[in-house]
Amino acid sequence: MRYNSPSTQLALLSVVLLLTTVIRRLLGNYLLQEIPTDLNPVYDSYLPTSLIACLSGFVGIFLVNLVGARAIIFAYALTSVLFCSSIVSGYKTDDLVFYKVATIIDAIGYDFGRVATLVLVLAYPSERWKARSLALFLFMEQISMTLGDLIVMRDSGSDTTRFRVSIFALCLNCLAPIFALAIAPAHKIVRSNGVYLIARESNLREELCGIVAIFKNKYMLLLLPYMFSYPFLFGAANVPFPSILAIILYDIGRIFVMLMSLMLDVPWSNRRVRSLVSMGMLVVFTAVSAIVTLVIRERTVDKSGIDPSWSDMKANNYIFDLVIKKDGPLLYTSYFFAGVASSFVELYGFWVIGTLTNDIKTSARFVGTYLSVMSIGGLVGYQLVKNIPHKYTTSNIPTYISTSLTAVSFVMLYFVVRRISDTNDWTLGSIDAHNSRADLSTESVTIVADVKYQHLDE
Repeated sequence: MRYNSPSTQLALLSVVLLLTTVIRRLLGNYLLQEIPTDLNPVYDSYLPTSLIACLSGFVGIFLVNLVGARAIIFAYALTSVLFCSSIVSGYKTDDLVFYKVATIIDAIGYDFGRVATLVLVLAYPSERWKARSLALFLFMEQISMTLGDLIVMRDSGSDTTRFRVSIFALCLNCLAPIFALAIAPAHKIVRSNGVYLIARESNLREELCGIVAIFKNKYMLLLLPYMFSYPFLFGAANVPFPSILAIILYDIGRIFVMLMSLMLDVPWSNRRVRSLVSMGMLVVFTAVSAIVTLVIRERTVDKSGIDPSWSDMKANNYIFDLVIKKDGPLLYTSYFFAGVASSFVELYGFWVIGTLTNDIKTSARFVGTYLSVMSIGGLVGYQLVKNIPHKYTTSNIPTYISTSLTAVSFVMLYFVVRRISDTNDWTLGSIDAHNSRADLSTESVTIVADVKYQHLDE
């Protein structure tokens, strides 16, 4: 493989993520068992987490377009090393201030890195591999989470063992910045048919205008409810995971993202038909997930055994024990379908963005906005129900509102999907590599890019 080929660069990106995100998700629960959550602003409260994710998504747009995706991925690798160092320090000292600060910095770095990663995964693969590449990167995250949950269930380990594992994780993380530096700048990537990828120069003023323009684009406005609604539904439903089995079923459901990627990529029909059939799958699984959740909420359980002096956590655990005894199979089924639906929603949204544009600047703006709006949806949903007593088994207005909004968002999404066609190819979004470098000016690239993306501005 050529160094400047998209496949080589995606392989380098995969190695970076294996050494950072995958290692963290694989060993995160195992290593953090003994660290007090009340000292962790990210794991202790959903509000700070969502606010960081929301702001980081929008800021990530500027950074990816101004300094480049490679620099952002390198910075994420460094924040991951900092985070692992803080875990090692936490095992050796009683002072967790370093861990607390490193956690905040790493949360921001992770969100920046995710914007950069998704931008490259959308831009580098050919159209017939776009969904599968996205699914593969999402699969890497989910399978590591599932294996991590199994590790915790199998053996909690001693403090000495976890300390040694944290040292091993830190050593692996230290390799990530090296591979991140090996990633080539986007404008040097040459496809096998001899064309360069679009990587136009940008400045702060142009990016500010670009962010404003996003919310004036009619197709982006049609996508916004879709970006917001399912995280809003998930946050409003706010179903916790009462056991390791529930977590595993949810993670297994998310692995089914590979099924949709094949439906989108394999050329069994034209791209519009494939996208509409996949959207039908998305609607069915999301509807089943929502319906099962609402059915469980409508079931009544005897709450007379709850002592008023109990904490909310103890009361909710008591209620869940009753629900499991009464409707255990239905409850666990809801976790599986929730996992399938959430993975389908995420993959399909990013695939639609990648199909409408392969320009890196435009893609960064769409991806950053998508991630931020998703965080806003989850934040709003959770904040609306957090003070409702026994909210996990009691129907409430936010749940019905979020379910209705999700249904409406699919209708609006349809008007975007129907514009997808087989004429959106890479030829119009690239520059001939045999041309002189003088011809690869920002102006000439912009002209070629506008040919493909003119329908986005209609």
